[in-house]
Amino acid sequence: MSDWVMLALIVAIPAVCTFLEWTLLNDIPERHHRHHDTYRVSNAFTHILIMVMIFMGVLGLVFFCLCRVGVFATNVHIVLAFFTAFLVVMACYWSNLHRYKVVTYRDHMFVASYLGPGKTIYYDKILRMEWGSSSPIRALKNVYVYAEDVPGRVVLRGTLDLRQILMTIDRFDVLEGTQY
Repeated sequence: MSDWVMLALIVAIPAVCTFLEWTLLNDIPERHHRHHDTYRVSNAFTHILIMVMIFMGVLGLVFFCLCRVGVFATNVHIVLAFFTAFLVVMACYWSNLHRYKVVTYRDHMFVASYLGPGKTIYYDKILRMEWGSSSPIRALKNVYVYAEDVPGRVVLRGTLDLRQILMTIDRFDVLEGTQY
């Protein structure tokens, strides 16, 4: 990949993500309707990711200019490759966060995962729910849901309003532990 293509990506990725964040995808993280509720990652979190992408894009441009004039002895191609890779990964993470949502209905919920197809879980088919292990780095806990008709586990991320989701599910008999 040429330096100019990577330079264009360093400018384009934050610009496109910023445009999408502020115009098309700026929705409230919780929507309550008469027959269902939708939960997604908060706007503050995705806004911070956009700010990080803008900062790293500007930093990449500054380092590119400094390498071109000879302030740094580093290869320009390596600097551009690093910032391009960082921005591509951040843009993928940002878009996946916008895709992830949980929609709760009266008798079931639909979880649109980061990748792959979404899963529908009926509340009466839930076998058990577990709290995710807590680590010193991650303050938010996840809830793992195991159901009869769904292979594996479905993850309800701690970045959502888990209290409200658990109240809608109303299956505290299968929830292991009382940590929330």
